[in-house]
Amino acid sequence: MSFISRYEYSLDTKGRLNIPAKFREILLRDYDYNLVVTTALDGYLDCYPRAVWSELETQFKALPSSRPEVKRFKRFYVSGAVECSLDKHGRILLPPTLRNWAGLDQDCNNVVIVGNMDKMEFWSQDRWSIEENETIESSAAISTVLGELGVMI
Repeated sequence: MSFISRYEYSLDTKGRLNIPAKFREILLRDYDYNLVVTTALDGYLDCYPRAVWSELETQFKALPSSRPEVKRFKRFYVSGAVECSLDKHGRILLPPTLRNWAGLDQDCNNVVIVGNMDKMEFWSQDRWSIEENETIESSAAISTVLGELGVMI
């Protein structure tokens, strides 16, 4: 089973975020409660089960470090990563650096938790709204590209 669907939760005053019960069930059944959260290029946070992150590390190591784009990406993505574990209440503590990167500060009303198959994404409500609108506006181009790749939706 993969992480699918979308939820909205609030951060508490200590920066803890509830992970939806459905996602906790997947973690418990298929992985464990150890997660890696990192800075995504588009201004949100990626959250992987530790086992999936380990697979990504293997892929990252195989990339050619002689390419400046690869070097920059690895430096950015890996250095932004933080290991987190769910507490007994099903929450993770997001460090201030990660919260700041994703716009999850005191002014942020809710965190949008997006299931994206093998990972979760944590978005500020404002940034998610922009992403959602941009996706809808470019739906024709997206459909064309997916069709070219053999995916019909």
